[in-house]
Formats: sequence, structure tokens, C-alpha cells
Amino acid sequence: MTDVLLLGATGRTGSFLLNHRPAGILLHAGVRPGDATRPLPVPEHADDARAIDIDDPTRMREALTGIDIVVNTIRLREEIAATALIDLHDRIVDAQDESKTPLIVHVGGAGALHMGNGRRFWQDPAFPTVTLPRGVAHAALRDHLESETAPHRWAYLIPPPSYQPEGQFTGSFRRRPPAADERTFLQSSISYEDFALALADAIRDAWTGTHLISA
Repeated sequence: MTDVLLLGATGRTGSFLLNHRPAGILLHAGVRPGDATRPLPVPEHADDARAIDIDDPTRMREALTGIDIVVNTIRLREEIAATALIDLHDRIVDAQDESKTPLIVHVGGAGALHMGNGRRFWQDPAFPTVTLPRGVAHAALRDHLESETAPHRWAYLIPPPSYQPEGQFTGSFRRRPPAADERTFLQSSISYEDFALALADAIRDAWTGTHLISA
């Protein structure tokens, strides 16, 4: 049985993944610690809950005990630093169970897409200003992952700019490989729920590397 820890389990993407969880896994929902006198709330379709505090290394190590796959659907908000997502990835790596090398699956960001001219989508005038800090951070995380030489296993799934929380659920998705020029992908779209199907497949089939996911 594969043990999966879902970070961001109470968010939109995490909730859809819980709804479409693959068979043959134990899915542990990462939730914020609350009142210590009460048990952690277990989201629907999760097997149990584990307390998560990304700023607490001890608690992170406890949460990752026995974990084979970590799915990171956390969406950092506000004016995050360019290295914020790298720091989060490295905290997960540092907290991993020493007896395992878990696969870390990240929900990526369109700001990391290559424009074919040495630039990224976050540098394009069409990129929304309000999400610029996340766009910069996602490009930095993608570069960090793709340049890694250490034996850490990872997957980075990028949705298109039109990533729709309330989009229509079609029950399918398209997976494309990364490229030096990914501009055609900018015209794509996908709903959060269809994207969750790709995450479920990434868990089931242990995807690694960068993948572009659209409808």
C-alpha cells in the first residue's frame, strides 16, 4: 500500500484530488494543527489527517513518517519571495523519512512556462500583475527542480494560464512534455477538477519530471 501525504488538503485542488483519489493508496490529509485537546479534522475521502506546519521541522518530520509520495497543492499567497517555493520544497526534502526517498509532486504555475526566447511567461506583459510574485517563484522552483543532481524524486505539473476553479469537469486531460517553446500551451485551459485527475494519475503511476496539463 502506498502512503500519500496531501499538503493543502482543504484547498480547492486538494479537495478535488480527494474526490478522485486513486485506488490502492492510503491518503493522509495534511491539515493545520488546531486545538491540541481535540482530534484533527479528517477531510472527506481522506483516510486520516496529519498535522502540518511548514515552519516547524519537527512536526514536518512527524507528518512525513512512512510517506511514499507527497502531493503539494499549497498555494502560497501575498508577496512571496522568489525563493519561497524552493524553500518549501527543500523543507519537504529535509523532513522526509530517512528510510524512504518519497516522490514529491508539485502543482506548478503558468509563470514557469518557456516563451521560446529565453524568457518566461511571468515576464510577458499578458501575465497578471496580481499573481506576479507566484509566477516568479514558480519559474525559480521549476529551474531548481530541473537542475537537481541529487537523487530526489519529483514531478512538476503545470496548468495553463486559464486554470478554472469552477470550470467544467470533462473527466479527461491532456499531458504534454516540456519544451524550449511552450507558447502554444498558453491558449489552453483546464478546470481544477480535471487537473486533479492528472494528479491522481501522477500518484498512481509515479510520474517524474515536468508535465504540462490541459483539457
